Amino acid sequence: MKKYLLSTTCLTLLLFWPSQAQEITSRADVQGAGVPARASERLTTVSETNYLNELALRGFNLETQGLLIESLDARKVYAELNSNVGFNPASVIKVATSFAALLKFGPEYHFETGFYSDGLLNNKTHTLTGNLVLQSSGDPVLTSIDVARLVREVIRAGIIRVTGNLVVTGPFTYSTFYTTDKATKALAAALRRAGVRFTATESGGAGKGSKIASQSSSTLRDILKYQNDHSVNRIAERLGEAVGGPKAVEQFLIKEVSIAASDVAISHTSGLDFNRITPRATIQLFRELVYWLNLNNMQPQDVLPIAGVDSGTLQRRFTGEEYRGAIIGKTGTLPGTDGGVSTLAGIAYTRDRGPVIFAIFNTNGSVTTYRKLQDEFLKGFIVESGGIPEANASLHRLNN
Repeated sequence: MKKYLLSTTCLTLLLFWPSQAQEITSRADVQGAGVPARASERLTTVSETNYLNELALRGFNLETQGLLIESLDARKVYAELNSNVGFNPASVIKVATSFAALLKFGPEYHFETGFYSDGLLNNKTHTLTGNLVLQSSGDPVLTSIDVARLVREVIRAGIIRVTGNLVVTGPFTYSTFYTTDKATKALAAALRRAGVRFTATESGGAGKGSKIASQSSSTLRDILKYQNDHSVNRIAERLGEAVGGPKAVEQFLIKEVSIAASDVAISHTSGLDFNRITPRATIQLFRELVYWLNLNNMQPQDVLPIAGVDSGTLQRRFTGEEYRGAIIGKTGTLPGTDGGVSTLAGIAYTRDRGPVIFAIFNTNGSVTTYRKLQDEFLKGFIVESGGIPEANASLHRLNN
């Protein structure tokens, strides 16, 4: 993945006025993973002090909390606590899964699922001499209804008996069957219930044959927007299968986003269970995502929720006129894991400090209390930074 370093002015223009900025932006040489060579300037903010004091006053152990806020160009640090310690990101890891999928497939990609006959069909005996092939690219929103329709199309094509096998090529998931193996077994059972007989099932190989029926998904960008707005675990788990599984997403972060191997560990691409990432690595993830989206004529809000505007997990947060539209990011919640996990990471748009990237990790405590403290902290930071720019204040007007 190509990495570019853009000036603060150009980055701000790209986020607020992308069409105009692309006409004037020139690429600069980049060192490392797109981070400036010079050291970051550590600044002190009242909102950070108040937030840390509030955590301590409520009896939370600061060693179980993580925090980092940086300018988009990484030259200024506005808040920091345990930024190199790995915490459970919960559903924030969906952003990594989303980014890996965007890079592999592209934002306008449509997942295809279809049955093909690899052999000759005898219409009198309804026998396919050869294999019945399901070609799949891993549609993460394929439903049981979709699969049932495809099975009916096989029957309508006149296929009752298959002398060969049911062959499934590519990653394949549907409904609650999150892995190719489980989905293949469920598909085989559905075909047999419908009266289709075949020898066995097999996976892999190149898809071929004559098309019987197919199903096409909506675009990946639309799938990601819904997934992240509503934090849908089943979509993220199945999307993870399409890109190669948890370890593939982990390796994507290491190789493409330049996150140290010691800073990330992924067991579930939805963020369920026990995963780890540092606040610093999370900031790097969002920074690279912002760069990539802008270079592909997209904005963060194309794949992530706008707080106080979009339906979903951030709909009822930052709803006041002075904050609405200022936060674009991802929540994470695991009440029963690591003593209670609440995370919030993304981009905050401010008038005086421009766009900043933030990552807030809270563990071992009340999720409800943590959310309240996160909101109070970011609201204070926005006010301290001059409020929200007019470009973002207009977001709620455009979405009404």
